[in-house]
This record gives sequence, C-alpha cells and structure tokens, in this order.
Amino acid sequence: MAIRKKTMKKIVVFSIILLLFALLSAFITFYFTNKKIVAETPGILLIPQLSTRGYVQVNADAGVVQDIGIIVLIGECYRLVANTEPSQAISILNGLEQRIDSRPNTHDLMKDTLNNFRIEVLMVRIVDLRNNTFIGELVLKQGNNIINFDSKPSDGIALAVRTGAPIFIKENLMKENGEYIC
Repeated sequence: MAIRKKTMKKIVVFSIILLLFALLSAFITFYFTNKKIVAETPGILLIPQLSTRGYVQVNADAGVVQDIGIIVLIGECYRLVANTEPSQAISILNGLEQRIDSRPNTHDLMKDTLNNFRIEVLMVRIVDLRNNTFIGELVLKQGNNIINFDSKPSDGIALAVRTGAPIFIKENLMKENGEYIC
C-alpha cells in the first residue's frame, strides 16, 4: 500500500508540473504573438521595427533635370522615378559620390551628429503613398534602443547613402508606381 501511495503521489506531482509547463508555454506563445514578434527566418525572432517582410531593397540614384530633382530607385526588376527638390537630389548624389561641397550640408551634419552620439542608421523604408507624396521611415539604433521616425524619403535616402544603410520600399508601392525593367 505504501508503495502505491508514493507512486500515486509522484504521478500527481508529475501531472502538476506538466500542466504548469503547458500553461507557461501557452502564455509565452500568447505574449509573443500579441507583441507581433515575427519569425522571419526559422529559429530567429525579429522585432517589428526591423521587419522587411513585404518590402523590396533598392539602390538609389539621383540627379537634376531642368531644375527638377529626380530620385531613381531600382530593385527586383522595377525602377521607380520620383520628383523631389533639386537640393535634395543634389544631396543624395553628393552622398552617393562621398563628396562634401565647400561646407557640409544638413545631411552631412546629421550623419556626423548621429555618429558622435553613437546612433546607427539601420535602414530607411518607404512605407506609403498619400496624396501623391511618398511617406518614409528612418530606423535608428542607439545601444539597445530602436526608434522609427517619420521622414521624407529624400532625407532618409540622403542619410542612408552617407551611412551605407539599406533602403527599402513596400513591394506593392514599387510594383504599382514603378516600371518593370527585366
């Protein structure tokens, strides 16, 4: 009889531990699902601010044609051409060519300021098109903090080309507003 009581006691303790483990697993799954932490690569969890799912990485170029600033984004067989202020296009072009005019411009100053405060430009994303205006997002990192800022895409691109940060655009924006070139 004593052996049977000990066995029963072990079974009850084991069942309680198993139940607690199942509850803990369910809680962790619920917590991470509601925090929108997405597994984009098997075994790797990423936070939403860094997600590039649904985006296309692009290369940028810029220039001025007849006093109109032009930005060209090319990625995944599409080319998107957008207008901007001539000064913005020139700043992007200077960043691409790693050239500083006689004095640093605002984007050069911003790059130096971010560097001095140990803030890294992680990426620039073009996230929307509203009223014929593209909407951008600048993603910065300082220490363990990651912050997204609303940004004009041209300002974000001008910083990205100076810092080597990747530039992304939502895939649907690229396909709807770009030209297929492959």
